[in-house]
Amino acid sequence: MNLLVMGLQWGDEGKGKAIDYLAKNFDVVVRYQGGHNAGHTVYYGDQKVILHLLPSGVFSPHTASVIGNGVVVNPLQLVDELRHLQSLGVDAGNFWVSHRAPLIMPFHQKLDIVFEQSRYHKIGTTRRGIGPAYEDLAGRRALFVGDLLNSSRFRRKAVILNEYYNRLVQAYGAEGTEIEEYMDAYMEAGKFLRSHITDTAWMLNRRFREGQSILFEGAQGALLDIHHGTYPFVTSSNPTVGGVFTGTGLPVQALGRITGIAKAYATRVGEGPFPSELAGSQAEWLREKGGEFGATTGRPRRVGWLDLVALRYAVMINGVDSLFLTKLDVLDGLDSIPLVHAYRSGGREVHDFDPSVEFLEEAEPLVRELPGWNGSVAVVRDYGALPTAAQEYIRVIEEAVGVPVDYVSVGSGRDQTIKRKLES
Repeated sequence: MNLLVMGLQWGDEGKGKAIDYLAKNFDVVVRYQGGHNAGHTVYYGDQKVILHLLPSGVFSPHTASVIGNGVVVNPLQLVDELRHLQSLGVDAGNFWVSHRAPLIMPFHQKLDIVFEQSRYHKIGTTRRGIGPAYEDLAGRRALFVGDLLNSSRFRRKAVILNEYYNRLVQAYGAEGTEIEEYMDAYMEAGKFLRSHITDTAWMLNRRFREGQSILFEGAQGALLDIHHGTYPFVTSSNPTVGGVFTGTGLPVQALGRITGIAKAYATRVGEGPFPSELAGSQAEWLREKGGEFGATTGRPRRVGWLDLVALRYAVMINGVDSLFLTKLDVLDGLDSIPLVHAYRSGGREVHDFDPSVEFLEEAEPLVRELPGWNGSVAVVRDYGALPTAAQEYIRVIEEAVGVPVDYVSVGSGRDQTIKRKLES
């Protein structure tokens, strides 16, 4: 059965590890949105590898890895990642990228920086040109991966856009970009990628009709969705379930189950509301214990306790079937573990999540304390061997969001994942 694996918080939930664990059972792994603002951490042997563009299934030799048309692509970053895999001895011959995936250009990155510096409120973007590239797609002026295969067409389209963006950035007092600064590098990237570029919509549909199994890999998280997240502090695409179909060209019948990834606590990078956020020494402890520094930016992540109100909302809007809970081991040794079970707003207790900034900035989190556990869950490989308090923590999560926890990650290693055997 085809599976969507997606983040249910503000990104950084551990999707890379989850997808790497699950991908070996699938014929195809496909990314459907985002760009190299994603940062999925995977361990290949003893080697820690951070993937920003490539699907996490690329380490499974018999799995086709696909970047769909919904992903915005920096071709230089993509080539760097493929070369790095080559240096590790990984065969990427079964990797494909859509000819209809929009390109991220140097002027997109420059505009991203200029706009972030000039906004009346900061968004906290990764400044990698993701937003401006999606704006070009919506504005019907985008360059595409397929344009890299025709140098005259690429130059003709790039010259027009380059001039357009130079006027924008120069209006803010920044220097423009000369096309010759990047023309050769982009053409070389096109040559390197030529054998990987294809019409992925047709390829994926053929494989679907043949009965091949497909895993859809989400980037970022549901609470960053441009339509359903904490707007304007969101990404520029749809990490939610709808993005699967627009970002691949597959029909709704191609999706079977949805597994949502959630940390055992919560984190956020960049600006925006975060009701359960911690501060001071408690935040520093959780950040250090969890290694909460951005895989893409290196920025310290904001940290907080698990917010069941937000998690229930993410499960609802995506039709999630089960959870993959990560980083349970980070909570080892706590005497008690707080959980946000509701908000207080307007003098009343609220259980329904409203992603609007106005609501969340006023909402007071209501916390329930659960008992912690002694010892380390990192050595546990069977669900029944988890401490009773850890099992109770998971039970409370399941009860709150209405779906079961099928997988529990207790460490960064490939073998540190518990596949739960639930009674039917």
